[in-house]
Amino acid sequence: MLLTLLLACTEAQAAPLKLPEFDNGPETRTTVAPVLFVYASQNRDRSVGEQCWDTLISQRDLAIREDNAKPFFVRNLFPLVGAAMGGIAGGWMLKRLASDAAARKWMLPVVAGSGLGGYFAGPGGVAGALVGGGIADKLGKHDRFKKTLPGALAGALVGKALWDAVFPPAVPPAPPSDPDGEIAPETFVRDKTCGPQLLMSHEDSLYRIGYRFNGEEYTVDVPFDPGEAVLLDPTGKAVGPARERVE
Repeated sequence: MLLTLLLACTEAQAAPLKLPEFDNGPETRTTVAPVLFVYASQNRDRSVGEQCWDTLISQRDLAIREDNAKPFFVRNLFPLVGAAMGGIAGGWMLKRLASDAAARKWMLPVVAGSGLGGYFAGPGGVAGALVGGGIADKLGKHDRFKKTLPGALAGALVGKALWDAVFPPAVPPAPPSDPDGEIAPETFVRDKTCGPQLLMSHEDSLYRIGYRFNGEEYTVDVPFDPGEAVLLDPTGKAVGPARERVE
């Protein structure tokens, strides 16, 4: 029995060692294809978004922006009231100073012109014109045209000045632009401006090449310099240059 075991061990040591076989899959093969043409191209990827940033703005520009944001009738309330008052005042003065025939003939032009003047003079200017014209009319009964009209004009100037002093305009007058004169100081306030901004920009340099594979022509973009030929995998995809390009 012992002899039998010794013989079995001797045969096992003398037999060659057999290793298991592993399947490494099919070997990857590449094909060399000449490059038919090549063009350099760029691929750009940009992202634009809305961003806000702090800025400085003059008080006058801020007042202009806020005034323009108001509705038309709210923004032009005083000029429209002045236009209505001017048209009425012009028609009334025409009847006072002219004959009935002349008043009928010139009523529409006078009312339109007076309304336009009232739009720019405002309610204060029209009220001043009525007061000044009325005073001059009382003082110059026999010479109304030479005294009433100048009195109305002077009253309009005084009335507009008083109105602007009590109700200053929403937008202050522009500072003088004379380069040789005195430059008035301006006050600036902090403001916020929003707008589209470039958030991200990325560019890739690519090569557009053409080659033949299995009788068909392909055009692809590759990120490498292809040289004169490229390596193709079994599916026909370009995987790299076939050799380094010789300058």
